[in-house]
Amino acid sequence: MEENGQIRQGDVLLVPVEEAPPTNAVAANRVVLAEGSLTGHSHVVQAGQILTWKDKFRVVSEEPGTLSHEDHDPEPAPVIAPGQTYQIVRQREHTLDGMWQPVED
Repeated sequence: MEENGQIRQGDVLLVPVEEAPPTNAVAANRVVLAEGSLTGHSHVVQAGQILTWKDKFRVVSEEPGTLSHEDHDPEPAPVIAPGQTYQIVRQREHTLDGMWQPVED
């Protein structure tokens, strides 16, 4: 699931980046990273406190954040490093008509 700090879960890739949260980042304890268009199942990060903005987030509580998904990983795994900003990258696929589209989950 983790390589070079990157974390992949199904069609979602979390890439560590060097970026501090902006002052307008939204605080939460549960963040849906992506919702499946076919199944409705979600990739979810949970922690004591998470700051989120655009396509990035950072766990700011002391304990690691957990990552879960009803199909891929129904048991939350404590793999999100506190204090590290992650960029959320959705997997895309190339269609036969030459277009890029998000992978449907």
